[in-house]
Amino acid sequence: MTSFAEASGATVYRSKTDWWLAAVLWAAVLALVASAVIVWVAGGSAVLGLGTGALFLALAAFVVWVLRGTRYELHPDRLVVRSGPFRWTVPLAAIQEVHPTRNPLSSPALSLDRLQVSYRGSRIGIMISPEPRSAFLQHLAARAPHLELRGDRLVERG
Repeated sequence: MTSFAEASGATVYRSKTDWWLAAVLWAAVLALVASAVIVWVAGGSAVLGLGTGALFLALAAFVVWVLRGTRYELHPDRLVVRSGPFRWTVPLAAIQEVHPTRNPLSSPALSLDRLQVSYRGSRIGIMISPEPRSAFLQHLAARAPHLELRGDRLVERG
């Protein structure tokens, strides 16, 4: 599958994924599944074992959901960011600037090769890692005429 695809008027961009982050998250999934099996096999109390094992499997499913479900939907009037069960909607008209960052703070991005999207109504904005980045920036500039593409960033015209 390609990095982006058209879907119901929106272009969907997958998150770029750093190999080391994917390795850490998949290792966590394997550890959680293994822990669930160990608890079920060696657990003392059936109720406690089932409950604890189910919790481990639910956590593993959550991590897989985030890994497989992090994407960015560019609609004609909004950017929708999805990461597992979480969703953010940013009106394109509210975007003030988009610039590269390697900020490691938690965000719906599976890579440190990120874009900081600053927009009205949010103090900190949101960091994303669409792939391919250049196509995303060009597409966003085309859908948000108040923004101008300057190298690897988008800024408000004026």
